[in-house]
Amino acid sequence: MEKGQTKYKRIAMACQGGGSLGGYHIGALKAMQEAGYSPNLVAGISIGAFIGSIVAGNKPEDRIEKLTKFFEKISWPEISILPDSTGDVRKFMNSLSSLQGFLFGQPAFFAPRFPAPTHRLKGTPGATSYYDTSMLRETLLEFVDFDGINSGKLARLILGVTHVKDGSLVFFDSAKMPLGPEHVMASGAMPPGFPGIEIDGELYWDGGCASNTPLEGILDAEPKQDTLCFMIDLFAPESNLPEDMTDVTLTMKNIQFSSRTAHTLKHISNKKNLNSYINYLLKQLPNTVKNTPVLDEIRKEAKDTTLFDIIHLSYDKPPYEVSSCDCEFSRNSLKDRAAHGYKDMKTALTDASWLTDHKEGTSSRIHRFIGEVHKE
Repeated sequence: MEKGQTKYKRIAMACQGGGSLGGYHIGALKAMQEAGYSPNLVAGISIGAFIGSIVAGNKPEDRIEKLTKFFEKISWPEISILPDSTGDVRKFMNSLSSLQGFLFGQPAFFAPRFPAPTHRLKGTPGATSYYDTSMLRETLLEFVDFDGINSGKLARLILGVTHVKDGSLVFFDSAKMPLGPEHVMASGAMPPGFPGIEIDGELYWDGGCASNTPLEGILDAEPKQDTLCFMIDLFAPESNLPEDMTDVTLTMKNIQFSSRTAHTLKHISNKKNLNSYINYLLKQLPNTVKNTPVLDEIRKEAKDTTLFDIIHLSYDKPPYEVSSCDCEFSRNSLKDRAAHGYKDMKTALTDASWLTDHKEGTSSRIHRFIGEVHKE
């Protein structure tokens, strides 16, 4: 397929949660847009909500610069004196960087509370979180054109949040309601670090509490259109066998998040293909039974036969990523993750032979890449 040519009416980007690992999205997006795949619908959860709002809230030509400047603004100046180091030295510097964030917060993002939550009045944000995120509101307003999103002049934005009262996954959709910085902050309000965000009298937490991927929000988006969805996954399921407790913690995170993602992917693909199979079979039935009440109900349930193909790109972490890598905001690491995302997505799109016509009766395929490796 030549650059910029696509049979899909909707190019979607699903930005997953993973804290500072979100820098991987920057490189992946850059490679997508260079190949002609500029998303017109962006969905995000947690750090993916921050990234998604910046992508949706800017023109395509400005997105990479805005994302890069956003991460620079919320990170401390480099403390490493060996920025090009690898192995155990790099791992040690990354550990110091994450410790710095735990102790002092991140500029223009969050700051530690004093006194601690245990000494605060019950029921207040200070009593239910260790960090204050109020400064994030102004940061988002600096980098996101919410008026452009809400007017429909820019890309559509969908944000996944967890409704604290019943634990359900809820999606805020700019096509259905005006979105502002509070909606983005709610999607990234991961307890117990960050306080829940109240919107219209309801309290919301990070969408990752219920699900770390916003794919369902894209699948359910109306109107139904043939969609190519780029899902950027920050937790690759394959890992080397752990050799110490740091490796154990990181491997556990990869397994926890990737297993839930794999289940969601399989569920969505199976649902889409089942709809197509049912519609295919309905067309083969004789006219004498086509209009029976039972078949009318089946037809209603299986009416969506639009294409929904997924490119699932996972970040295969280098060995110097630490167990707290999702809280490690050093500028060296952010640049490194962006470089990995660019290289991996570029490789995935170099030979797009998998973008062939669908087999009869199917409407969803998953093309899986872990790092630079294609995994069908």
